[in-house]
Amino acid sequence: QLANRFTSAGGYFTYTSRTLHPRVGLLTAWLYFLYDPLGGTINIAFFGFILQGLLQSRYNFDFPWWATFVILASFVSFLVYRGIKISATVMLILGVLEILIFLALSISAFVSPGAGGTSFAPFNLANAPGNGLYLAIVFSILTFTGFESVAPLAEESRSPRRNLPRAIVLSILIMGLFFLVTSWAIVTGWGTHRLGGFATSAQNPILVVAERVWGVGWIFVMFALLNSAIAVAIACTNSSTRVFFAMGRTGVLPKWLAHVHHKVPVNAVTLQTVITFAYGLGVGFRIGADQEFFFTGTAITLGLIFVYGAGNIGVVRYYLTEARENFNIWLHAIFPIACTLALIWVGYKSIVPLPAAPVKYAPFVVAGWLAVGLVLMWALSRTGREEWLIKSSEIAYERPPTPEEEAAEGAL
Repeated sequence: QLANRFTSAGGYFTYTSRTLHPRVGLLTAWLYFLYDPLGGTINIAFFGFILQGLLQSRYNFDFPWWATFVILASFVSFLVYRGIKISATVMLILGVLEILIFLALSISAFVSPGAGGTSFAPFNLANAPGNGLYLAIVFSILTFTGFESVAPLAEESRSPRRNLPRAIVLSILIMGLFFLVTSWAIVTGWGTHRLGGFATSAQNPILVVAERVWGVGWIFVMFALLNSAIAVAIACTNSSTRVFFAMGRTGVLPKWLAHVHHKVPVNAVTLQTVITFAYGLGVGFRIGADQEFFFTGTAITLGLIFVYGAGNIGVVRYYLTEARENFNIWLHAIFPIACTLALIWVGYKSIVPLPAAPVKYAPFVVAGWLAVGLVLMWALSRTGREEWLIKSSEIAYERPPTPEEEAAEGAL
């Protein structure tokens, strides 16, 4: 609903600044920084962990995860420096290949199920122990996270008020069905009567299922996982760099982030590259690449509960006030309010009681990050340096384009 109204590289930063308050926009962007700058980083680190375990178990060859990380992170940065068109094209091709491979694997798993056969047992919520169900939902939210990553590309898209809402809704519907079917298939292929060893498997369970039903064809699944890691990293990097650019342009972040060379925000890309290597290698060496993924993924999702909730509240406020003539009880009240309450409940139940370390530290990290953001807002307001409040709304408060301007709008 907001992408249909506001086209800006700022994404949720623009949405909440425009519909709630520029201060809320800054706080939203502050929490969103937990996701896009780190989302791709932890995915390629985790792929390096999977590849290292695979090579060790099968060939007794130790290829460290960090070497894979350096190679993939450098490749992703190179593509993003080349521009949005080439990086988005590569991302699309990789995503399609990944989907086709996993759909083929799912069919094979249903045709040749493990112990227990094919049944609806995996859908029985009573089988989830403790707060395991809610932790699973947290990672399900993380799985879907990225549907909004098209929003910061609004200024580089054709007819964004028409195409972005379609892209967002269709991606959620299509991928929702895809994740449901493939997850069910993997559990079925593993065997519903021996799920106890699923989470503790020394090898990635997906690869185990692929080898059982495809033999040497498991290599295609490894290729799909590689595709996934690269595609997620490209998407997150494109999105974060455009948000850095938008906030630099408005003065909330340093102006040099708004520098563009050959239609690429090169300084924003450089900043993201530094973050990728510093966090990916620093945290990975400290707690391990796998735990880096679980810990950071939980922290990201908890932060995004605030981000998505703020966006939902912004929808309600905007359509009850400025866009009252377009108010729809379902789209602009019931859905956003119900979803916000559900997000809060899931976040609470996933951390009470606290899970095992290092994941149990995730809520404290998010709370600390939020506190720093609040202190930053307070300090700026107390010192009278609120010029950024006006500038942060400049993009959001631009007049809507005329029909002639929108018809002539094209990709950068």
